[in-house]
Amino acid sequence: MIAPAYRIDIIKTTEEFHALAEEWQALWRRAGGRHHESFVTCWLSWERVAKPIGRSLRIVAVRRDDRLIAVWPLVRSRNRLWTVLRPLSPESADYTTVLIDPEHVSVELIESIWRAALERCPSDIFLLPYLDHDDTLFRLATSHPGLMTSKAHPYAIARLSREKDWESFAASLGTLSGKKPGALLRRLERQGKVEMRILGPDDEEENARMIDWMLACKRSWAERVDKKGAWLYSQAFRDYLVALANHPADSDGRPYARVMVLMLDGAPVAANMVGLGRSIMLGVMAGFDRDHSKLAPGAITIEAWVRWAVENGMDFDLGVGSETFKPYWSKGNMSAASSIQIAQSSWGRVAFAVNDGISKLAALRAEMRRGKAKVASEKL
Repeated sequence: MIAPAYRIDIIKTTEEFHALAEEWQALWRRAGGRHHESFVTCWLSWERVAKPIGRSLRIVAVRRDDRLIAVWPLVRSRNRLWTVLRPLSPESADYTTVLIDPEHVSVELIESIWRAALERCPSDIFLLPYLDHDDTLFRLATSHPGLMTSKAHPYAIARLSREKDWESFAASLGTLSGKKPGALLRRLERQGKVEMRILGPDDEEENARMIDWMLACKRSWAERVDKKGAWLYSQAFRDYLVALANHPADSDGRPYARVMVLMLDGAPVAANMVGLGRSIMLGVMAGFDRDHSKLAPGAITIEAWVRWAVENGMDFDLGVGSETFKPYWSKGNMSAASSIQIAQSSWGRVAFAVNDGISKLAALRAEMRRGKAKVASEKL
């Protein structure tokens, strides 16, 4: 059990949330927090995305001797007849983690935070996207009697802070699609004038323009491959990205996100946005001009961010997915995270049963249509 010196509060109002700003940021700095764990990122997720679509706050905040030592920001919503609990995020592709002071990390504390979420933030369904398999939360979630689904995904982190310099790191690598580091950029430079720029918070109009450009590229790709995530078409998500890129730097002069733009003869051919944590950066979104796809401009911006991370002593979370560039730049440092869905109530189990029934009915109808089409073709 948690020691009596600890106090767990559930923050439910915007005013209480905002009042945590200074303490939350101090905790984030002590913990060497990741991009999505900062107060700024969570606040913008709330103000720009979660609150406008009707979510309600359920932030688990832990104190010891009146000092904030852990936070797990959650939100609750209603989906038709069911209540749903999930981590506070811009709701694109975000990890599930708890921000904890390293001096207080323990299995007992995490278990107490988990119990507080279940017992004091009641809901029918609990959604936990991208939960690392080595995390105590993963063990707790997968042992819950209401576990309904768990889908595993690979992800990669390049431990670039350990590298001496870019030159030695690049020399230690093999080839990616037959190319050594630097080869793609040199090939692009033979096509015309190449410029590469990293925007900052003061580049407000250009940040907005390039975020719109990236989203347009992503939507075009999504239409072609029929992968249309709701976030791609969300004005709220777009506004969140712009607010994040334009947010003033922290007290150490470090922005929370930056956009890299690759130009060929004055026109953008690729852009790539990263979120910055204390010691690790995260790929947020990227886009490239399809007309120049054979020149691999997107791969050039990824390589440029890898080099930037090496030169600035940061690790690079390359995100969820099995693309070949991820094991290449991470030197094979791959891990697994699962997206988990839990039914916390009997009524929550009904939701999954209904959804399963709908899926089976849709599959049956599709099979019947295929059968009718086959019969019709045989009659011809």
